[in-house]
Amino acid sequence: MTGSARPSGAAEVFEQAAPSYDRTGVSFFGPFGAELVRRAAIQPGERVLDVGCGRGAVLFPAAHATGPTGHVTGIDLAPAMVALTAEDVTRAGLTHVDVRVDDAQQPDFPPRSFDAVLAGLVVFLLPEPQQALRAYARLLRPSGRLVVSTFGVQDPAFVAATDALAAHLPTDQQRPTRPAGPFADEQAITATMDGAGLAVTSIVEHRVESRFDDVDHWMRWMWSHGGRALLRHLPTDRLPAATADAAEALAAAGTPGGGLRLTTEIRITVAVPADRPDA
Repeated sequence: MTGSARPSGAAEVFEQAAPSYDRTGVSFFGPFGAELVRRAAIQPGERVLDVGCGRGAVLFPAAHATGPTGHVTGIDLAPAMVALTAEDVTRAGLTHVDVRVDDAQQPDFPPRSFDAVLAGLVVFLLPEPQQALRAYARLLRPSGRLVVSTFGVQDPAFVAATDALAAHLPTDQQRPTRPAGPFADEQAITATMDGAGLAVTSIVEHRVESRFDDVDHWMRWMWSHGGRALLRHLPTDRLPAATADAAEALAAAGTPGGGLRLTTEIRITVAVPADRPDA
């Protein structure tokens, strides 16, 4: 896909969300990205690929870890994400970082190009995640590693609030489902990686607490990321009632000061090529 092409499906959602993505004053993607990079144990001078880079939650910590003697490439299928993140890279003076439009399903790089491939909260969005993992394995140098993050346990108030919104969808719109999937738990993750020719070396859980001023702030945050995929199908005349129902569901997450507090868990998986001697 070229920079002038129009994204479709999930990519279109993130294309529309790009200007506000991770820019609503909520601590969420940044802490998760920083922890993923920490677990990746990136060393100065290494070459790193960040797939589905978004607005740089993983990209910028990785660039700091490699230092100017290394190199970090970020790819995203949404041209607006790439353009905005590239501007941020330029403003930060990071000459060892580049950002380009490319598909996280099948990145277009020669085999063994990278010491580390990082994928923050993206692989479960792909149409063929195990196929993508195989592609990432091919991109790793013999001593390289793949580090991905996927969602763990969701805050019950968040689940209830999204269900409340979904109840207002038109009858012809499919309700969001939470299938078990290839990343449902540690056993599923290990099997998925094994099927892609990767050996898991560690899976750790990491939790982040996010704070919101009120339900309107939460709704702005929902519009700013993948939650837009649900919200954009809500008829305009149903939004007030849907928001009111979401507010009722979020009451369980209320704080004494009047705001909201939600806790999100992710799993960070580190894997290496299964044919590596020390795997």
